[in-house]
Amino acid sequence: MTPRRLVLLAALAGVVALAAFGLLRGREPAIPQAERSPTAAADSLATARGMIDLRLHAVAGAHILISHRDARPAMPGVTRTRDEARALAVWVATEIFTKRASFDEMARRHSDDARTARLGGELGVVPPGRLPLSLEVTLSQLRIGEIEICVESPAGFHVLMRVPVRRAVARHILIAWQGSGGDGGTISRSRVQAQTLAAEIAGQAQAPSADFCELAARFSDDEQSRFGCGLVGLVEPGDLEAAFEEVLFALEPGGISGVVETSYGYHVVKRDPEPPPR
Repeated sequence: MTPRRLVLLAALAGVVALAAFGLLRGREPAIPQAERSPTAAADSLATARGMIDLRLHAVAGAHILISHRDARPAMPGVTRTRDEARALAVWVATEIFTKRASFDEMARRHSDDARTARLGGELGVVPPGRLPLSLEVTLSQLRIGEIEICVESPAGFHVLMRVPVRRAVARHILIAWQGSGGDGGTISRSRVQAQTLAAEIAGQAQAPSADFCELAARFSDDEQSRFGCGLVGLVEPGDLEAAFEEVLFALEPGGISGVVETSYGYHVVKRDPEPPPR
């Protein structure tokens, strides 16, 4: 072997050793998800956690959180002990397994996660690092529709279910009233006037010959979307207010809602067909 080749092999061995050292040190420093490519996120997850690529193979879940007084973060008003929380989680799961109640119903009635309870416990698509490791691993191993009981995290005990990935492309026309979240300081109409106007626009938008883009440009108080045909974009459960999402996901592609109220005002919602994956 020539000296030149020996030098090259030594350099290559050094690179491999440095890479191995980096892997042994653990996970790379966290950076915002928006700055990470799907490939980088997948490599980081596979290296640090040794599990499937949750970003390239999207995983969606729902949960019912039963918290206890020692859980972190502490839930306001929760006084039950850890053992009581575990027992309640088992009972909730039993009600679902025996079909005496649906997952959706039990989440709305018993989950201590107020944000997801209104959505029937739905977490939406779960990106890497969003959930505690125990939940991520369990969720990735479930099949769609399967349920795992009493998965513990610092927040308490979870009844966990894997659900189909749900996404929807949303458009809307926002009619705000004075003082609502959608009032940029220029709205003078009252809440009643806004509701009446929104109902009139919904009726026009649902007509067969209606032009949703034209109606959005004329009436919407969402300055960011009004001249873009009211486009909100691709929505997953948990992205927007629950009232908006409940209506959006209930619509068929191409469907247009009646009046929907959120903290921003009154909306007329349209669901577009989802674009095919690239």
